[in-house]
Amino acid sequence: MLRPQTWYLLLAAVCTLVCCIAGAGTTLQLLLLIAAAIASVAAVPLYKNRKAQAALCLLPMVLLLAWYVLLALYAVPEIMHWQYVLPAVAILLVFMARRGIVHDEKVVRAYDRIR
Repeated sequence: MLRPQTWYLLLAAVCTLVCCIAGAGTTLQLLLLIAAAIASVAAVPLYKNRKAQAALCLLPMVLLLAWYVLLALYAVPEIMHWQYVLPAVAILLVFMARRGIVHDEKVVRAYDRIR
């Protein structure tokens, strides 16, 4: 059975790829979305190294925030469509995954301290 963090990371990757397929933004913004999806998926197999997994979870959040900065600077649409919300959902999902990873690391440290 997969951990909830894995589901959050995979759902974040799906959100960013759906936004990419919907064509939200310029070429640079699409590259940021693809890089964020790759980083989210790349964090999944690092479940044995929780510190590295938590650190890698910061990358998609930063990339997706950069996507919104580029959206605000260069391509502000007159009408906001549904695909412009998906990166925010992905940021929330990656944040929840990172919070769960950090919690798991604290539980393991406490268990090691008891032993």
